[in-house]
Amino acid sequence: MKEKEKVKAADNDYELCEVPRDKRKSFASITIIWTGYVFLITSMVAGGGLAAGLTFREIILATILGNVFLSVLAILVSIIASRTGLTFALLTRHSFGRKGSKITSLFVPIVNIGWYTIQSATYGHLIAQVFNLGGVGEIICMMLSALVMGIFALFGFDAISILGYVAIPAVIFLSIAASVKAVVVTGDFSMIVNYVPKDPITIVEGVTLIIGTWVFGTVACIADIMRYARTTKEAVLSGVTGLVGGNSLLVICGAITAIALNNSDLTSALLSMGLVLPSIILMTTNIFTTNAANLYSTSLNLSNAFNMGRKKMLTVILVICALLTMLKPYEITFLFTFLDVLGNVVPPLAGIIFADYYIVKRGHYEELAKADIKDWNIMAWITWAISVALVYLLPFGQPSVNGIVISMILYVILMKLKPAKAEIKEGN
Repeated sequence: MKEKEKVKAADNDYELCEVPRDKRKSFASITIIWTGYVFLITSMVAGGGLAAGLTFREIILATILGNVFLSVLAILVSIIASRTGLTFALLTRHSFGRKGSKITSLFVPIVNIGWYTIQSATYGHLIAQVFNLGGVGEIICMMLSALVMGIFALFGFDAISILGYVAIPAVIFLSIAASVKAVVVTGDFSMIVNYVPKDPITIVEGVTLIIGTWVFGTVACIADIMRYARTTKEAVLSGVTGLVGGNSLLVICGAITAIALNNSDLTSALLSMGLVLPSIILMTTNIFTTNAANLYSTSLNLSNAFNMGRKKMLTVILVICALLTMLKPYEITFLFTFLDVLGNVVPPLAGIIFADYYIVKRGHYEELAKADIKDWNIMAWITWAISVALVYLLPFGQPSVNGIVISMILYVILMKLKPAKAEIKEGN
């Protein structure tokens, strides 16, 4: 790599090259960022969803099983990212080609930007409600929330790590405290333990719900964090800690709150108990950690797609997101459907990466500057197209998981059968 490119890489969080070994971060840093990413109210809502159909003991079992499965996916991605030092976007260069990865790099950002805008608007809306601000006040709050959350992503990995050190203890304390408070309100913890749902569901359905909540982030965003791990062991332990420890805590707290107060929305539950300040603190720390990591991952993917510095790209994204909050996206049902669809389109990419790295390339990628990577790999595109189609055609299983498994199997088969011109050089 040329000296100018090395300087550029160092200034922009290595979005266009491998993270050098001497620039890797501590186990605590990567764990705090990953745990902060999965610490989101969505997990608590999932816990409430489980409470609608499972007993408390079944909820604990489904939560553990679901997060163990997610941890397996996290481990597979983390090993690749820590060994190569590459972002998720750059990993797709090895399987889709240099030109092809620029297209695949657009899908993750679309999903992340969509959810970032919705969550920023939701947070601004909450602040406006708490302080009884009018329509103009709400717009200002929503736009400011989008810009302020992005500041941490703008300053990169270290800034998000500092945010996590402040936010995560607060989230843990408030989550547990709210659950305890909810139990105190009911006056009997045995009611939680002996709870029987009105409309029972199976353990398999419960596990599927847990997996569906975080499978996208686990396969698409974790690489951008774990590429900074000093060792593979630290990357693996960090990924498992965030899911089995962090995500499980929020799911179970959400379930307890839902059973005790018949309300799975922890922020709403805190407000109903008159705890306005704790609800604001929880919502702030909860959303900021996840949104900062989301936007950071988004900027890395788009940097690969447009070959632009991460900070310049992020500045453009922040302005766009701030303007989009004026549309009150949390009220637009179509957006949720659209983002859910894309959430099923992206996971097969991870399956292709798994198959390419662990099976086709036998657990080794050459450095990007030295690797003989063609511009396009047609087999990867055929695999992706067929996998996405089957995701919607199969009447069983969890869509995202189906996409990962199908794409892994199909990619290996097609790569063994590929013709000589399946990989295309520029100009051919």
